Amino acid sequence: MDKPNSSRMVVPEHEHARLAHVVMRKQASLSLRVAAVFLFMLFGLPLVNLHLPQVAGTNVGGFTLTWLFLGVIFYPVTWLLSWYFIRESNRIEAECADWRAVLGEEAGEPLEPAGVEDIQPAFIAEDIQAAAEHEKELHRGEEGKSQ
Repeated sequence: MDKPNSSRMVVPEHEHARLAHVVMRKQASLSLRVAAVFLFMLFGLPLVNLHLPQVAGTNVGGFTLTWLFLGVIFYPVTWLLSWYFIRESNRIEAECADWRAVLGEEAGEPLEPAGVEDIQPAFIAEDIQAAAEHEKELHRGEEGKSQ
């Protein structure tokens, strides 16, 4: 049985560097945003303690605001930042899986040429063909048992 030509997207050699640059720039931007929020939290508390001791010493639920932040609020916020970073990183990688869309977006080119919605990926055609062959085999097996 001959397999139909697979039209899986393979990044041409000359586009590797450009694609890597685009992906790394998006990942670096995400990293800087998350790091900025984390560092603001980390260094903001000592600055509040130093410059606004009356705010830092405010009692909330039996704790001073400083201890409430350090003992209770800091960890869930850190978990949320981690969750956000992983989710966005996965989104960036998923977007970059279609390298033509990423590189076309960078060049200001249209992402989908006219008529592209009529194209069916090769793996779908292969799956349909494999399912049809499987059905034929099942049908032949049932005929053999009934005879």
